[in-house]
Amino acid sequence: MALAVYTKACEKNVGGNSAVYVAEVANVVSVTETAGEISAITMDTGKFFHEIQADLDSVVHTQEGAGTRSNIAYTHRVEMRFAKPSADLNTLRNELAAASACGILAIVTDGNGISWLVGYNSVDKFSRPLYLETDSLNSGAEPSEEDVQAVTLALVGITGYVSLPFDATLGAGIVGGTAVFITYA
Repeated sequence: MALAVYTKACEKNVGGNSAVYVAEVANVVSVTETAGEISAITMDTGKFFHEIQADLDSVVHTQEGAGTRSNIAYTHRVEMRFAKPSADLNTLRNELAAASACGILAIVTDGNGISWLVGYNSVDKFSRPLYLETDSLNSGAEPSEEDVQAVTLALVGITGYVSLPFDATLGAGIVGGTAVFITYA
């Protein structure tokens, strides 16, 4: 692979993330990649990515690359926070723990309106997905504490490759709520 010219886009850059969708790896039949972007996803019959409504401004998607020379590994992390524990939140926590046995894929839409597929790449395909790494509840000690009575969930995976963005057409469907492979809340 040869180095190539990179041209910086002079555009507004917005931090944070606006949406998260998750699916079990076993429910995804195929992913099509065109020119470094995801151009199609085919799900098993009756299976979908599901929208996860985390607290506003609590979703963090990171990719940390580390290594030497020709061996670089990326740790992918999708972390979310949910205020006020509930039976429904317990169900989500249990479902993510159960899905971790075979792995999870996540779609994260960033503050710039670009959606990313995390837990999949064109080399490893589905063999290096995300797993539930952190599932923690912090009740706090007293009523005046802020940011307590909350659950934090983190999905993590390690691979040799970065996450892939969706192409403009599929990305617009995800952001617009019309992607047929997603159930929206």
